[in-house]
Amino acid sequence: MKRKARVLVAGLAAASMLAFGGCSVRAQTGFTVNGDVTSMSTITDTINGCATAFGEIPSDLSAASVVDAMIVAQISRDMAKQMNAPASDSDLGAMIQTGQIQGLTPSMMSDPACGSLAVGMAWQMLLASQMGSASFLTAVQSYDVTVNPRFGTWDPTKLSLSGSGSLSQPAN
Repeated sequence: MKRKARVLVAGLAAASMLAFGGCSVRAQTGFTVNGDVTSMSTITDTINGCATAFGEIPSDLSAASVVDAMIVAQISRDMAKQMNAPASDSDLGAMIQTGQIQGLTPSMMSDPACGSLAVGMAWQMLLASQMGSASFLTAVQSYDVTVNPRFGTWDPTKLSLSGSGSLSQPAN
């Protein structure tokens, strides 16, 4: 009887490790784009870096807005690679740093995480301009995006998150 109890306890321990282990991995995932994972720590680094670049405190920035921008920036960067775009990340970074791209401040380049976001946003502007807004939107909507439910739900028709986010809801 004692042997059965030990086997049962061991089985329950293994099952709980699998169940809770899956939760901890999922909790560390901020979002995925076509299977490429962006971690919560990357999101936190970007929020902190951009807050510093803008001279604000991190809590002043909307995490959902930053995640929106990060998702579209990643998709835009992926699209640029697929299209063999003639510009590079460093070209766009230099243009941002010298104030040549409207809407992106040079201070964004003072932090690596915020600078990466700024370059992705520059790709978004460049591709939308080259392809036309409707074609760009259609191309972006073809990407598979999954978001940690704490940020809300990804709406591919608006290229943004909607809802207030909830940890009790499954990811979309």
